[in-house]
Amino acid sequence: MPSTKLDVSALLYRFRGTILGVIAVALAVAPPSLFPEKFYINNCVAGILIALPLYVFSALLRVQTRRYIGEHTRGKVHAAESLVTCGPYSRVRHPLYISNTGFALGIAFFHLGVSFWIVPFVFVVVAFEVALSRIEDRFLERKFGDAWRAWASKTPAVFPHLGALLGESRCDSKHVLPQRTFSQAFFADSSTWLWLLFCNFLLVIRKVVVFYV
Repeated sequence: MPSTKLDVSALLYRFRGTILGVIAVALAVAPPSLFPEKFYINNCVAGILIALPLYVFSALLRVQTRRYIGEHTRGKVHAAESLVTCGPYSRVRHPLYISNTGFALGIAFFHLGVSFWIVPFVFVVVAFEVALSRIEDRFLERKFGDAWRAWASKTPAVFPHLGALLGESRCDSKHVLPQRTFSQAFFADSSTWLWLLFCNFLLVIRKVVVFYV
């Protein structure tokens, strides 16, 4: 039974991009919220007002996280040269998954607005990212053992403790510096920003076509 779980986890991680692609196609097929004919806050505008802060928060968190980790890990197999516990990782264990969830929810709200259609997408996206974060935890625990368990015991997976937000950053060494500057981390993730721009551009085109044609 354990080996089956590991196999399922490996498949889920390996094909995470494909799964996200399927979710993205389903989102694009769903009926978009439409721009208001007059200037007032309808479902579409409300969705955009929710999406914008989600984009900003997720982008800032992603860039800050990228300052402390090495190269991108978009491969099909898990890999980690070291256990990173500084920067955002001193507050939560999965800042990148939080960022990914924020982007995905932002895109969903941008496209669907505040409507019934948003509910299943929020559920699926959050469930998927939670599953990935648990797979990540199991992988890191197997690789780093007691070091991971000591870090995990004081660092929540997703929601930081109030003391962690207001207090000093917990880190295994006060002398650990970021590997990149903010600008370096931002441009290192240029493919992510281009993908987000392209995705939102397509969704705007879809709204315009449905609204005016």
